[in-house]
Amino acid sequence: MKDIKKPEFMKAAMQARSHNAVLELLIALIVLFVGQFLVSMLQVPMMVVYLLGNADYREMMLNYSVDLQRITKILQNTPDWFILANLFLEIGLVVIFLVYCRLFERRKANTLGFRKKGCIFEYIKGLLIGAAAFIAAYAICILTGSANMNVGTITGANILYVIGFFGGYLIQGMAEEVICRGYFMVSLTRRYHVSTAVILSAVLFSLLHSSNPGISFLAYMNIFLFGIFLSLLFIRYENIWIVGAAHSMWNFLQGNVFGVQVSGMSLQPSLFESDLVGSTWINGGSFGLEGGFAVTVVLLLANALVLRGMSKHGFFVEAEPVDNPHDRAAREKRALQQGFYQGNAPGNGQNIFSQNRSQQQPGETGRNMEQEAFRPQGGEMQQAGQPEEKKGEYENMGLNPEETPWRPKEAWEQEDKKTAFDQSYFKD
Repeated sequence: MKDIKKPEFMKAAMQARSHNAVLELLIALIVLFVGQFLVSMLQVPMMVVYLLGNADYREMMLNYSVDLQRITKILQNTPDWFILANLFLEIGLVVIFLVYCRLFERRKANTLGFRKKGCIFEYIKGLLIGAAAFIAAYAICILTGSANMNVGTITGANILYVIGFFGGYLIQGMAEEVICRGYFMVSLTRRYHVSTAVILSAVLFSLLHSSNPGISFLAYMNIFLFGIFLSLLFIRYENIWIVGAAHSMWNFLQGNVFGVQVSGMSLQPSLFESDLVGSTWINGGSFGLEGGFAVTVVLLLANALVLRGMSKHGFFVEAEPVDNPHDRAAREKRALQQGFYQGNAPGNGQNIFSQNRSQQQPGETGRNMEQEAFRPQGGEMQQAGQPEEKKGEYENMGLNPEETPWRPKEAWEQEDKKTAFDQSYFKD
């Protein structure tokens, strides 16, 4: 059975304690909940400003009437500045996960894929990959007649918003990659095969979009395939910069360049306007291109290309059981307690003879200490491999009871010969 070779940053993450998949998921969700709670505290003042500035909301408050449908509509139609601010606030999620890894798991940032060497080049490469992937999907919609592109009406204020959304998506895309790839997927590889971690992280990534309006089965599948694509890129280039950039550019082009809804979100200021017409199973309809078959084709092809490149660079090896260092240490401790010695045990450094010699008191010999190491609790010496009932039977040293150095074989075969101690017995 083949598996994906584990990069060095994943091996470094194995120094932290591992958990089963369910517990890893719970930890990720708890840390995410804490991060979102802290971020929401910063959103409260902005929400108050928005609601007080909304005429419908002020009217309801003045008339002491509450219409849940109107309130829901008000909350869904938040202004562009509010959406933009929320994108920037997701930097808090990145900080929360980094702090958690550092304080509770003793993991450095590099175990999440934050590699310093070549980070700028890798980020630019990721931007180009994300752009190429989305443009290919959009081209399929244009060629099939399921999308029309029009020049948008861009004002000076909208240009500033477009630039702002580019910066916001750079943060938002990286935040989702830190959660699903840098933390959750890497954490799973401490106990499971890399291929298993790739699939489970993609499942989590798709489930995090469950609350998006207009979600469909095909949209779930496409987000899952997008998660697989980003996970493979993450492993192939061994850094998180490239996948964070690819994710960010995909969202920015979709929402702020071509004017398509991003995972069901409301339309944002964009350079162009796109009319999704015809077959919604191709263009994704109200969910955006991510809910259509055009994205499915592109992502399947993209995954195939990445897998082919990984195969050429030797990323596929024979699957081996994941040997967690904490589990290994526990096994070694149990083995030593049972009287077995593993000479290549990591962290052991010496055998039981050297351990006893290190505790030797002045005047004691190494031979005495070695004997003491194998002396049973009853105080009698027991030879290895001898059953309990034969304790103490060592005078013949395993030889024929009738044959000893003091009475050689010739002595008891020839009763008339009196043979003294035979020194030749020890020549062999």
